[in-house]
Amino acid sequence: MNILAITSCPNGIAHTYMAQEKLEQAAKKLGVSIKVETQGGIGVENELTAEEIEKADGIIIASDRQVDLSRFDGKPLIRESVRAGIHQPEALIQRVIDGHVPIYQGDKMNASSEGVSENNTSTKHQGVQAVYQHLMNGVSFMVPFIVVGGLLIAIALSLGGEKTATHGLVIPDDSFWKPF
Repeated sequence: MNILAITSCPNGIAHTYMAQEKLEQAAKKLGVSIKVETQGGIGVENELTAEEIEKADGIIIASDRQVDLSRFDGKPLIRESVRAGIHQPEALIQRVIDGHVPIYQGDKMNASSEGVSENNTSTKHQGVQAVYQHLMNGVSFMVPFIVVGGLLIAIALSLGGEKTATHGLVIPDDSFWKPF
């Protein structure tokens, strides 16, 4: 059994790699081969090749961000949150082993050849999940600006500035930096 997975969380810092580790541990315990592509804060690591995708018996997407699924057309595919990849990795892998996975075809998930129906999650839940994914995806793009802003404020304060209510950041008269 050859399984491929992609993990990705909105910030790409911790949950992405936690899900990767849990999926790899669960696969080892269940005696199956798994390769996990991570789409984290430092970019794509361990990228899945077309040859690996062709040979795969199933794909697990544990992500709270948008992931390009076009390369998995015609393959059994499970799409879950990164939280499921962390807390239920054995269940996800077992679904692939048992063949309880819909076949991915474009934006549609069709029942697999064994007659297994698509995940019966409510439409309302899917809509809320989509909104959540879009919001968290936007937040992940804001994080670097917030960090840089905080660093710039820290540098300004370390240079001797003092915050005032009316004039913003003011350099005191007795500061080392005043002559400059």
